[in-house]
Amino acid sequence: MKGDFTRMTFDPAKHYSRVFQQQGRVPIDADSNEMSDILRYFSRRLAADLIGPHGGPANGFRIEPAKDKDNNDVPRDFDIAPGRYYVDGILCENDGPKRYTAQSGSPVGLEKLEAGTYLAYLDVWERHITAYEDENEEWNGIREVALRGPDTGTRAQVVWQVKWKLIDQPAINRLKLAEPEGYANFLKFLEVPPGGGRLRARARKPGADDEPCIISPEARYRGPENQLYRVEIHRPGVAMPSVGKPDTTKVATFKWSRENGSVIFPITDVQGEVVTLRDLGRESRFGLRVDDWVEIVDDDYVLQNRAEPLLQVKGINRDTMEVTLKAAPASPVGNDPAKHPLMRRWDQKSDAIAVVETTGDTDSNWIFTLEDGVQIQFPEGEATVLVAKPTPFYRTGDYWLIPARVATGDVEWPGPRGNPRPRPPDGVEHGYAPLGLISIAAGGTVTPGQDFRKTIKPLVQ
Repeated sequence: MKGDFTRMTFDPAKHYSRVFQQQGRVPIDADSNEMSDILRYFSRRLAADLIGPHGGPANGFRIEPAKDKDNNDVPRDFDIAPGRYYVDGILCENDGPKRYTAQSGSPVGLEKLEAGTYLAYLDVWERHITAYEDENEEWNGIREVALRGPDTGTRAQVVWQVKWKLIDQPAINRLKLAEPEGYANFLKFLEVPPGGGRLRARARKPGADDEPCIISPEARYRGPENQLYRVEIHRPGVAMPSVGKPDTTKVATFKWSRENGSVIFPITDVQGEVVTLRDLGRESRFGLRVDDWVEIVDDDYVLQNRAEPLLQVKGINRDTMEVTLKAAPASPVGNDPAKHPLMRRWDQKSDAIAVVETTGDTDSNWIFTLEDGVQIQFPEGEATVLVAKPTPFYRTGDYWLIPARVATGDVEWPGPRGNPRPRPPDGVEHGYAPLGLISIAAGGTVTPGQDFRKTIKPLVQ
């Protein structure tokens, strides 16, 4: 969630059921956001407990043959029936019918697939939507036009995509087993990278060489303002190996932002290295400077979870709103205004940084200082007598949020102040569900096969 938030406070382990606003207190976004998170957690856990990992009424999301207006088969395509389906308690709605190739995010097409049998499945997650991405396009956009410019809240949107994977008969047989074994076999079949990367954060105590500041000399975080830092995995992969010559294409990288990645600039045109923006930010804190590192994104880029090379600002023409980059984007991303192209600012002083795993609390083992004393560490996995040291896989989009506070001169992080605990990513969480088999013939005709959906019936007929 790349919004301008103070912090995100929901923790299911605390078992809170309500948030009470008290009279005369300063209202903050974290309280109302936690209330919505409490309600969301309750409703989804309840649905998952009643339905199971996936299920839905009647024919929702059934795989059907694709037909043209004359009822002829459409090659290399299929339809997804309208209706509702629940994945890990998350409600997915298809207003369809939806043609596979017409899904948001331009999913991988079936044109080059060899003849064979494939499993169609649902991939479900939440996407953060700002006022720039839902701006009165038809009606009732996020932005309140009566305010004449400023935005207010943002939204979380449930996103689903139907995907496919080649499957053989032994794997099909394993999917047919009774639950929960059948669903466990489905997750193994997908071979989705399990993640496992963790992070620790702290605020380093100033040393003798640090510049004096108005904050107490015992303070560790020395920033002049409260911040919500975001550390996000850019290129997926594993950590940099400690020995040998690394294959840099397989090493994960990360980027970071002091504003939770919320500093964005709507794009009106992209011509090679020159990008024309609608505006350059409402103030210097949320502005753009020469040598800043940025990322150009649009709807397809986000929905496909891409990670193209970051770009560096070479020059800014504030009269024409043109930003000249030191290199052109690696793809046509940002060229279609209908896909809400944005330039997002990141705050590291270099390209995306390689992930290096270390352990211990000496300064040399904290691999990176973001700024103003805030440090991070990707801790190494621990080996046991029975299990070798794991090799975590860092996924594009995995992120951690680090609130830094002037009042305490520290960051808010679980664990003792001198020994912060490793934490898994705060998101993004995906849910998966099998839908059914599709067979592709040599001529390209797609024929739906066995249905793996779970149907639920109303309690009252």
